[in-house]
Amino acid sequence: MKKYAVREITSLALMLSMILIISAVESMFPVLPFHMRFGLSNVVTMYALFFVGFRQAFTLSALKSLFVFLTRGPIAGIMSASGGITSLLATASIAALSSGASYLFLSVAGALVHNMTQLAAASFIVSTNLMPVYLPILIAAAIPAGVLTAALLRAVMPVFKAISPEKTRLLRT
Repeated sequence: MKKYAVREITSLALMLSMILIISAVESMFPVLPFHMRFGLSNVVTMYALFFVGFRQAFTLSALKSLFVFLTRGPIAGIMSASGGITSLLATASIAALSSGASYLFLSVAGALVHNMTQLAAASFIVSTNLMPVYLPILIAAAIPAGVLTAALLRAVMPVFKAISPEKTRLLRT
């Protein structure tokens, strides 16, 4: 196996471990209204997207969703995949189309897409239109969650760069 392949696999394994640990710790916090979470593990996925590459970020999102599926069941896995993967796709698309987008803007946009997609998936699963009731709440919740995620990304960037020091593609902060 080539040296760079070993380094990439090791970096991905470390990032996936961080995602799983952060998710486990966050699940120990008191329950927020409507069972919402801040999605703090998205900091790692955002780092991977912005500084390592889309393929690696997608791999992390898919592996996280698979882990959720295996440990919490199919509905939780569907919810994880629907929110995580569509949020990643939206964030990557916005970043590609808008070279001047800040982490803050991208993080809030990703949180909005994440919440709306999960709401759509939940509406489909329970065969009820939950959109009119929950959409305003989830839009309002996405803003502080996105702001917090962007602030945490900025704060922990030195740690991530030490783990995965590949060439970076910087965005405005």
